Amino acid sequence: MSQSSSIAVLVSGTGTNLGALMAAERRGNLGGSIRLVLADRVCPAVEHASAAGIATLVVEPGEYSSRESWNVAVRDALVAADVRLVVLAGFMRVLGTPVLDAFEGRILNVHPSLLPAFPGTDAIGDALRGGVRVTGVTVHFVDETLDGGPIVAQEAVTVQPGDDHDALAARIHTVEHRLLPRIVARTLAGVTSAAEGRVTTDAKGAADLPRPRRALLSVSDKNGLEALGRGLVELGFELVSTGGTAKALRGAGLHVTDVAAVTGFPEMLDGRVKTLHPRIAAGVLADLRLPEHREQLAQAGIDPFELIVVNLYRFADAAAKPDIAIDALIEEIDIGGPTLVRGAAKNHDSVAIVTDPADYDGLLVELREHGSVGPETRRRLAVEAFALTAEYDTAIAAELRGRLLGGSAGGSAGSAPAEEPTRMPARLDLRLERAMSLRYGENPHQQAALYRRPDAAPTDGPFARGAAPLQGKELSYNNILDASAAAALARDLRGAAAVVVKHGNPCGAAEAANLHEAWQLALAGDPVSAYGGVVAIRGTVDGMLAEALTSLFLEVVIAPAFDADARAVLAMKQNLRVLEDPSILAEPSVRLEVRSSGGGILATDSDVLPDDPGSWRTVTERAPSDTERRDLELAWRICRRVTSNAIVLVRDGALVGTGAGQMSRVDSARLAVDKAGPGRVARSVCASDAFFPFPDGLEVCAAAGVTAFVEPGGSTRDAEVIAAADRAGAAMLFTGVRHFRH
Repeated sequence: MSQSSSIAVLVSGTGTNLGALMAAERRGNLGGSIRLVLADRVCPAVEHASAAGIATLVVEPGEYSSRESWNVAVRDALVAADVRLVVLAGFMRVLGTPVLDAFEGRILNVHPSLLPAFPGTDAIGDALRGGVRVTGVTVHFVDETLDGGPIVAQEAVTVQPGDDHDALAARIHTVEHRLLPRIVARTLAGVTSAAEGRVTTDAKGAADLPRPRRALLSVSDKNGLEALGRGLVELGFELVSTGGTAKALRGAGLHVTDVAAVTGFPEMLDGRVKTLHPRIAAGVLADLRLPEHREQLAQAGIDPFELIVVNLYRFADAAAKPDIAIDALIEEIDIGGPTLVRGAAKNHDSVAIVTDPADYDGLLVELREHGSVGPETRRRLAVEAFALTAEYDTAIAAELRGRLLGGSAGGSAGSAPAEEPTRMPARLDLRLERAMSLRYGENPHQQAALYRRPDAAPTDGPFARGAAPLQGKELSYNNILDASAAAALARDLRGAAAVVVKHGNPCGAAEAANLHEAWQLALAGDPVSAYGGVVAIRGTVDGMLAEALTSLFLEVVIAPAFDADARAVLAMKQNLRVLEDPSILAEPSVRLEVRSSGGGILATDSDVLPDDPGSWRTVTERAPSDTERRDLELAWRICRRVTSNAIVLVRDGALVGTGAGQMSRVDSARLAVDKAGPGRVARSVCASDAFFPFPDGLEVCAAAGVTAFVEPGGSTRDAEVIAAADRAGAAMLFTGVRHFRH
């Protein structure tokens, strides 16, 4: 190592500043090497240096006849070491003329006050006794005056109420450990020098010096944190952190620089203010492509961050706690985290922002293989970061809308609507997470994925929490649609029940005394269409029912639960998709449903409110019998899950014929009658999701043997339709409620 890049460090104590210089050298940020550590006494700093393989020398004044001869010995040792710079790092002796003349303008000292205030050996105690509110750190060139000489750099440290010597000293030392290595590097590089009592620093030259590698870590999710921190340290990063993150890293044996040491200001207001400080923000937001930004950082003595690792307070988890008070919830709103995330994402050309622990391993691999995080990765991480903060703010706005304004949390899809006049929110924020990528959409040439709402409750449906079949092939786009339709209808049924769905419409449905009987009745509704269908069972599937189900080719079976025998039987059909959905047995609640339409988004309440058969009106001469009424109620519940125009025929607790999706109601009636066939249509009942606009649809059904009808009513030709029912001897109920489904 040449003389131009080597230093000697003079010490008297524990050597914490020496340690900071050694750490900077290891990271390649010192601009030179420590060639000699010289002490005036045997002390821990000498042992520390010796253990690191650095040459050491103890020159004790008591072994010399005079102060002058001791100074000559120190000078000779320094000259023999052939060093460029001498650094006093807690050296408790005043250097005399022999040393000062030999190293004029090349001796730096760090002092724990803002000189010229509080010179001497007890600067911290003097500051406390003096009652000052601000003290700090000074790095200066040494001359013949006590703690005098041209000042190179200073940084303030606030004296906090209640500070004692140890507390204030700890904060001052952390500033010393950051400031001293920076000034040493600048001096060795020749960008900082003293002449005629004045210090000059070439800002451009300082800006072009190698930058320390710094990572700021502040995470609520500690998964993977230790491995990430350890990997970053091995790569030469300084870890800057605060709060629980710093505690976790230190617990793993890693050195951490507190944010407060960077800002010179402790966190306050119960932790609300930690990272909101120019020394943090400038390190995140400086565009290092711009020379003027680099120079401004150099002039301010701020080192930029290369990496920001942040994830946010779990606001959604807090909001889900049933008894959380509004003040406690508001405390879960992260302020500093989103600020760091957005700042780093904006400045992604200069800094990488990582918000997901799943990215830690890949980040370390890229750093090890390429030395830095590449632009493509930084761009991807920035987009993910903006998505995170957008989702976070949306969740807060949606939740607080209900809690603070007294309405619903209805700014997000899925929340119950508020009462009139603000039934539909003015702004609808769709916060969706991709739960799984699908092989394709409705057709092989279409891409598709399943998304979920982060705030979805398990009772919202089978895919509220994603899609995790117990077994079978990967779910397809159409499987998901049909399974959702089957589960929704099963939820509307009562007791032991079974549903078969094909292409979004029920082709079989039944309520019975037990699940086995319900399945047989549902299958009989349309055994041809049931092939390749999706089945929902309203109860726990046992082994015997599983045997019956597997006798037919099915795409999906969904139920609240499957016992061990059923799982064993179903496992023999390896491709059969099996889904557990406890929500089938839960009461549905009104949610906000959305769908795309012509470039816009339609939003509506879900059609799940229960009907009240007690309010239905008999409009014909004959009232329905008890048996007819039971079947009419079932037909009406099935009808709301059938695509309009919908005609549903039920007999003896089972669906026997469905007419779905026809452009005219009479065609749906013909289709339902045809599906039922002559043997089953007789003595069946009919539900129509909307009014019969003409008597023809009713007449088609009545002629085939249908004996009772239920429909909303409300047509201008209701009288004609009622008269047709009376002529056929049929009973008819008006519900006053329509159940269109498009």
